[in-house]
Formats: sequence, C-alpha cells, structure tokens
Amino acid sequence: MMTPRLLNYLRRNLPTMQDAEDVLSETLIAAVHALPSFDGKASLATFIFSLAYRKIADFYRKRQDVVELSDQRASAGVTSKAVEFEEVIDRLPETTKQVLLLRYHVGLNVGEIAQVIDRSYKGTESLLSRARQQLREALEDAGFEYG
Repeated sequence: MMTPRLLNYLRRNLPTMQDAEDVLSETLIAAVHALPSFDGKASLATFIFSLAYRKIADFYRKRQDVVELSDQRASAGVTSKAVEFEEVIDRLPETTKQVLLLRYHVGLNVGEIAQVIDRSYKGTESLLSRARQQLREALEDAGFEYG
C-alpha cells in the first residue's frame, strides 16, 4: 500500500507527525480533484508523489515559524549519530535533498523522480549524480566514515 510510503516521505520532510498527516490529507484531496486529468503516462504513485512534493513546498511557503527538526528528533530519542546524519541532509540544497529522499527513502526510479520534479530524465540523472556527490562531501566534512 502506498499510503505508508507517502506518509514516511512527508514525515521526513515536515517538522511534526501532525504536519505530515495534514499534508497527507491535502495531498489525497488534491489527488481526488486531479484524478480526472490523470492521463496514465506515469504511474499513479508518481502522480501522487508529485502532488505531495508540491504540497510540501506549499506548506513551507505558508509557514511562518520554523521548527528545528533536530531538536524534535533528539527529544524523540533518536541517536545522536542519526540526528547528525539528518542534519547533514537537511543542510543540502532543497532539490538535492528531495531527489535523494525520493530515490533512497521512497524508492522511486530516475524516470519517476523526473516526473515528480518536472525535469527531463537526463537532467534528473545528472541532478541525482551531483546530489550523491554533494552528500558524500557533506558527510566527509561532518566526519562520517563510510565504505
């Protein structure tokens, strides 16, 4: 079922579970309204994730007070290394962060990500390659070791 994956994606991108649930509702309502225009060229999941991607942007455009995500995660009992990793990801440029999340957290392929962010396949492929390099460099700068 797609809803848990969608909720996890929203939860990773929004400050609180309540915000994620609110945006999930908005996304599903938008999907119902947009369904008549769904042409089937993309999968239904890609269609809905593209709506969610835009709803996340809407959320932050409307939001006036910014909540520190690392403080919430630390108080929720998340390990310090996990908090550090998430802080590194949160410092990446927004598009970079989104393509990494869509690829590795949600599990979309390059073609699906291209449709979600409204870019060409080749452009998305290049963006994902640069995003991996930026993440690698950011992790090295933060002192993370990996194989």
